[in-house]
Amino acid sequence: MSTMAVLALPAGVVIATLVSAVGIGGGILWMPFFLLFLQLPPETAVVTSLLVQTAGMASGSMAFIRKGAADLPLAGFLLLLTLPGLALGALLTRRLSSANLELALGILTLTTAFLFVSANQRYAEQGQDRVPLKHVRQYGAVVSGLATASGMLSVSIGEWLVPLMRSRLKLRMRVAVATSIVTIFGTCVAGSALHLLMGAPTDLKILAWAVPGVLIGGQIGPRVTETINERVLKELFVFLLTLIGIHLIYNSY
Repeated sequence: MSTMAVLALPAGVVIATLVSAVGIGGGILWMPFFLLFLQLPPETAVVTSLLVQTAGMASGSMAFIRKGAADLPLAGFLLLLTLPGLALGALLTRRLSSANLELALGILTLTTAFLFVSANQRYAEQGQDRVPLKHVRQYGAVVSGLATASGMLSVSIGEWLVPLMRSRLKLRMRVAVATSIVTIFGTCVAGSALHLLMGAPTDLKILAWAVPGVLIGGQIGPRVTETINERVLKELFVFLLTLIGIHLIYNSY
């Protein structure tokens, strides 16, 4: 495993480049890499994935906070709403078999691919910069439910948070994205802490190789979008998610 850990560096570059270019979280790709390629135990894969994403999301979150782009009260409130789901997800990681977790991840991966195809979130300037927290309470159960998948499989909830903030809370796209990134950073920190408190082991060697790769890929991704047609990039990403999802479901039987 020590020699295989080195592969986390190029994997980090590729994964971070892809997800930063298309604007979603990296857990949807890290988990298949850890489970199928490095064959880590599920509890180790989840906490290692969350720790890698924590490093990747930290710089983006700080940048948005410095610019004042994120709705910080909303991000904090959403983070509180995710805590019950994160805790439940962490428990499910230990209760479910590896096959069941792979099946769930495969279904979630295919669902993400479908939602990515059907969503049409434009960077329009219509909307507001801040939203009263009383308008968010009614979505508490939804946010907590989404966080269960994050706690169980380390996948990002940003793919669902941004449409929620755009369509229901009427935030501007740039504010929704910034608030989502800050919230995801918080869920990664909280999710990692919950798993570690429950005794989940992390692979420090993989983590040491993956984090530099993520930091490098995070710088490459935005530049890739300037040279490659956005539609082609998204089609390739959806194709990759579909292949991974089918393989995970097949591998679970």
